[in-house]
Amino acid sequence: MEFRAEHPVLQARHDLLRLLLRDRPVLVAITPRLLALSLAFQDGEQPGGGDRIIVTSQAEALAVLDQRPGPWLLVVGEHLADGAGLDLIRAVRTAGGPHRCLLLLTHNHRVLVRSALAAGADAVLLDDSIGRTGALVFAVDQVLRGRTFVDPALGSAEAPPGPAGAVEELTDRELEVLQLVARGCSNREIAEQLQIAPTTARDHVQEILRRLRVRTRAAAAVEGWRQGYCW
Repeated sequence: MEFRAEHPVLQARHDLLRLLLRDRPVLVAITPRLLALSLAFQDGEQPGGGDRIIVTSQAEALAVLDQRPGPWLLVVGEHLADGAGLDLIRAVRTAGGPHRCLLLLTHNHRVLVRSALAAGADAVLLDDSIGRTGALVFAVDQVLRGRTFVDPALGSAEAPPGPAGAVEELTDRELEVLQLVARGCSNREIAEQLQIAPTTARDHVQEILRRLRVRTRAAAAVEGWRQGYCW
């Protein structure tokens, strides 16, 4: 069964997700099963050798990992048929192996986010973001690059304290920098493309993070996309 998005934006996200995962085995452990299918993952072998396996329990997931070492991208739900998704991630980390783990949270709570990161999750997303934002695509991209990602929708758990009120508008130069940040450019690469000093690029990035009230470059990219700054 293949996910079909009716809305052009959802279809574009789906296509990008498939491109990112074209040669990466994916193990989805989540319940109910219907939600897993809605994430645009498919069962069976995919072109390029990337398998898609969907299970509903920790026991099933560990059996797959035992039989087929991977490395896998694990997409894990907060609640599984036989316990918590965090327990599966802890078991995976204890066993070792170069797997990457993405956890979907049902509830937005700072303790859950901290526990997930402490357990070894490489990315933490609020499941409400699936279909609403492009956070899943950004999360997968960052995780496959070896980075950590926290959904900006979990801002109450991770965002630094700041005064109440609207987010400050970005300047034209900051918009240029944010576009390059969203493309994964380093400060040095930004400096080269904009013909500015690397320290100036660094200062612009820090100011963008402050204005958008996020902690990381990945979160800035997602927040910029959500606010229409990135395309």
